[in-house]
Amino acid sequence: MQIQFMQKALELAKISAAEGEVPVGAIIVKGDEIVGTGRNRREYGKNALYHAEIE
Repeated sequence: MQIQFMQKALELAKISAAEGEVPVGAIIVKGDEIVGTGRNRREYGKNALYHAEIE
């Protein structure tokens, strides 16, 4: 199951990279379920709060 979580984070990072962002994806897991996701969108949003870990 943990591999699937990392694959999801990498998928989000690839989306960020394709958009010219720093390639970072983040997920929040509770038990065996993803309950939150985020990816870097700082350049797009021109806002320091648009980091993957904060989204």
